[in-house]
Amino acid sequence: MSTIGEIETAIENLPVPQVEELAIWLEAYRARRTATLPAETWLKQARGAARPGVTTAEVMALTRGDE
Repeated sequence: MSTIGEIETAIENLPVPQVEELAIWLEAYRARRTATLPAETWLKQARGAARPGVTTAEVMALTRGDE
């Protein structure tokens, strides 16, 4: 199977219990993919968030609530 259309056709021909089994597998697969490497996910979101001229010490002070 090389296309989504072929996969959809194959799923439509499955008995209901196998569709349920596939749905459970897909949910678990998606959860594994999104849950892996939380640091990597955070880094992707944080990328480009740095401000020129702002030091790490200033950022740390902000996160600690220092004034």
